[in-house]
Amino acid sequence: MFDVFTEEIEVQVKAGVANLYWYKKDLKKAWLRSGVLPTLCDPLFSRRNEEGYKLSKRELMDQLYEELRSLDYNRRLEISRNFVRLLIEHENFVPQAEKHRVEIAERCALKLRDIIAKQQKQQEYRDRVRRKAQAGKKEDYFSQLSKLSARFQEVVKLQRQERGYELEKIFTELMKISAIPVEQPFRVVGEQIDGAIKYDAHFYLIELRWAEKKAGQSQISSLYLKVEGKFETRGIFIAMNGYPGTLESALPKGKKVKVLLLDGIHLANVFSGLYTFRELLEHAISQASVKCDIYCSHDLA
Repeated sequence: MFDVFTEEIEVQVKAGVANLYWYKKDLKKAWLRSGVLPTLCDPLFSRRNEEGYKLSKRELMDQLYEELRSLDYNRRLEISRNFVRLLIEHENFVPQAEKHRVEIAERCALKLRDIIAKQQKQQEYRDRVRRKAQAGKKEDYFSQLSKLSARFQEVVKLQRQERGYELEKIFTELMKISAIPVEQPFRVVGEQIDGAIKYDAHFYLIELRWAEKKAGQSQISSLYLKVEGKFETRGIFIAMNGYPGTLESALPKGKKVKVLLLDGIHLANVFSGLYTFRELLEHAISQASVKCDIYCSHDLA
């Protein structure tokens, strides 16, 4: 069904699930059925906002998604997919009270069905492209990407240290099929660098991180210092499990924006064929240049 995350999907899920139920006890049951553990569910339903009131259903959905960002990638994907199914498979959108805005949930369900239909068409197109590629004598980008995507799915199942090494190999192959010059991991005095690429006349030092915890300010600042000490160099930090909270304090104050931040969702979208790494890099550069956003959105639209 759903292979990628987008901001559009998250917005529809939050609004849809929050308005599908009138009673919070029913919303809580839906969370539990969708795979949210009681250890995460119970504290949120007991939490209060700044005014001292218990969280509204929409506030609960917002807080839940903030908490989900700290979970393992596969766990987040499972819960999000279950929420999508909850909405698109619901048939009777009947209000349970006079002020129950169940029509919002119905509109969100219709929008999600439309998104799924479009993704299915895109997937069918990619499948046709891959079949044509397999019939040819030379492998083109999409056929090679399909093999890398399969390897990536296997790497997800490995232990932390093993998957880190394998991810470096897969990333190198991804750069090669993307026609982006790549340097293998190397060491200079006092530094270990996962690799480097050259794109649009700029060199980018690459830091790949696949740890259980999110990447913090110290790791990002470390890459920044490596970049700053080299001539006309930039950096790309890829944290598979994302970043905690806001990123405004991630880099040293008063310095030029020289490091871009990507995560596992960005890479998963590339491996799924939603966009190429070149398109992702162009998007990240434009967001950093125009909006000064070092952490670009997952949706390139």
